Amino acid sequence: MAACYSEQASSSSENVTKRSSAGAAKPVCWQHKLFGKHLSQCSQLNQQDTKPCDESGMLVDEDGRPTCEVIGVYFSFMNPSTASDDFTHQLLDLYTNVNSSTSHAENDRDAESTSRGVERRKKFEVVHVVLWYDAADVLDFEEKFRAYVSDLPWLTVPNLDYTRNIRLAQRYCIKIGVPSLVLLDGSNGSVITRGGAERIVSDPSGAEFPWKPPHPKAALEDGPLLPCGARDSNEPMLHEELRHCFKGVYFSAHWCPPCKAFTPLLVDTYQRIRERGHDFEVIFVSSDMSEESYNVYIETMPWLRIPFSQEERRRKLERALDVQAIPTLAILDPRDNIITLDGRGELIEDPEGLNFPWTSRLVNILTEKYATSLHDAPAVILFVEGDDCEIQFAESVLTPAAQAYRKDRPDYDPNFDDPHDILHFYIALDCQTSDILREFIGLDDAVPLLTAIDIPRGIYVVMEDGAEITVDSVQQFVDGFRNDKLPIRKTAAVHKTAKSDHAST
Repeated sequence: MAACYSEQASSSSENVTKRSSAGAAKPVCWQHKLFGKHLSQCSQLNQQDTKPCDESGMLVDEDGRPTCEVIGVYFSFMNPSTASDDFTHQLLDLYTNVNSSTSHAENDRDAESTSRGVERRKKFEVVHVVLWYDAADVLDFEEKFRAYVSDLPWLTVPNLDYTRNIRLAQRYCIKIGVPSLVLLDGSNGSVITRGGAERIVSDPSGAEFPWKPPHPKAALEDGPLLPCGARDSNEPMLHEELRHCFKGVYFSAHWCPPCKAFTPLLVDTYQRIRERGHDFEVIFVSSDMSEESYNVYIETMPWLRIPFSQEERRRKLERALDVQAIPTLAILDPRDNIITLDGRGELIEDPEGLNFPWTSRLVNILTEKYATSLHDAPAVILFVEGDDCEIQFAESVLTPAAQAYRKDRPDYDPNFDDPHDILHFYIALDCQTSDILREFIGLDDAVPLLTAIDIPRGIYVVMEDGAEITVDSVQQFVDGFRNDKLPIRKTAAVHKTAKSDHAST
């Protein structure tokens, strides 16, 4: 299976450089993009024939409509198995309770749907993702996997689809050895809560299922926002005054070592982002044990805060933003909708805040995180100096080409599609990440320099010397790269490998 996957991955990077000549295919639903088309029914695993979900209608019907209201993505670990086994029993009880209990209103809706010839939607379905941990003594993984899940009434990602299991665990930031339940809206795949396991413990019968959190706006506007000790102004603010701002809701505590290490980084990036002209405000939500500790901590902060005395307001924000641990930095748009719950990770990766507000963008600054992805997918990269005016120039000439490329892929969804199957667009600044990439590829240090790099294929192309970089010339360059019409060069890494192989023979 691993060999099969590698073969597909290597060919996918070649496919994204060429326009498809085939006719418009039926759009792939988000369920299949996320889980694949070959989910199995646990109870049928010991049978000879296990049908894929697109044929058996497990998550979507033949018309592409969702067959359930809520999908629970359940991550369990084979070893240590005790915690997972205990939680599996609790989840099984919840699964039974939720799917057997319907209100009068729901019965009326079901009767109406039946009269229109529409099959009733199941309230709750589980997709089981089994992860292996400390399994050195296991002799037959497939046999143990089947024995582990065969008595369960829900669906599972096949054990052999190892890559998908790992990607799902990474996507939802699953902790090793800790059983976790992520609830998704069955209609669009948006996360309802990442803390399903904790919710089951507090509400085992599922009386409040699916535990949909309140919108953060309700808690943010429930009283004044006070200034912290290092803020320029001592005036409190109302939520309404921040209606044009991006917001970072920062959950932290003075007693927490990772929090105390992250706070100075956040202060620095906060100031850089504001100096660049962005409307950005941070709101501190404390998890301190005492008001005394809270008062000491806020002296280092230049932003706003929720008063320590308003514990219920702080708890409401924790629920609204699905906080599982501290420090957490949630980034909200001006309407208080969530952009990302991993603002901390984005900031550590991008301390200058050059990609702020860290939304899904067509053109990004090439940071270390994005540089790592170059090993899996091709990219068009414009190398420039780091001045703001040059960054703006780079965005202005790359963005039209990126937009044109996406128009050729109308069904692409950055939330669910594999980023390895798409051409990326980056701006590379004068920094260590760019220097390492130049050396790896074999590029000189000229700027501006427009190049297209496909590391999986071991090739790259460069815009010819003396050519002016404009919107039109970038578009022509991208079209030439995608259609293999430009002179291709081998990367320096490929040359080194070839020389090494020749020397060894």
